[in-house]
Amino acid sequence: MKILITSGATREPLDDVRFLSNVSTGATGAALADALVVHGHQVSLLRGTGAVAARRARDAGEFGSTADLLARLRARVASGKFDAVIQCAAVADYTPARVTRGKMSSYAPSLTVRLVPTPKILPQIKSFAAAHPPVVIGFKLTSGADATARATAVAKLFAAGTVDAVIHNDLADLATGRARPFRAYIAGRARPEKLAGLPALAEWLASFLKVARASCP
Repeated sequence: MKILITSGATREPLDDVRFLSNVSTGATGAALADALVVHGHQVSLLRGTGAVAARRARDAGEFGSTADLLARLRARVASGKFDAVIQCAAVADYTPARVTRGKMSSYAPSLTVRLVPTPKILPQIKSFAAAHPPVVIGFKLTSGADATARATAVAKLFAAGTVDAVIHNDLADLATGRARPFRAYIAGRARPEKLAGLPALAEWLASFLKVARASCP
């Protein structure tokens, strides 16, 4: 299969030198990209600026803001070349309503930035290649969420009916290192499969993609 993976953080510009971002390094996406290459897939990695690069997967370039990621994803998926898209990127939920040209003053007594919602990319991905829609897998990170909050967050990603699976983990789990747990949710199934560590997640993804693609018309 030909797989496109996104990883790393978006950067929402405040001015020419400052931006809003998040803590994602892109390491998980890069590791999964390399693991899926070992499984025999052709994998391209589209990563945030400065994110960890893959060693085996093809480098599909870097993205900056959410708008930039959206444009790059649309162009690549519209080609119809990809059988699956794994959206592992940590995409900003909000972006500054106004970007200052040049550099904001370093001596202002205070600054107020108004943020507006960014477009939700994940539910749109299948529509980018309507004639050959890819299998779409999203990632959801929560922070200190209990079981109910996790299920609610994941359900929102499935709401549009255009996502095939969601991988969830919690910020608290990152401290456990390589053995950190993931929960794999499949559309239409209430209970997730629990996976221990990245190798187990890569195995699950390889198996799921094989079945999901075989069931596509």
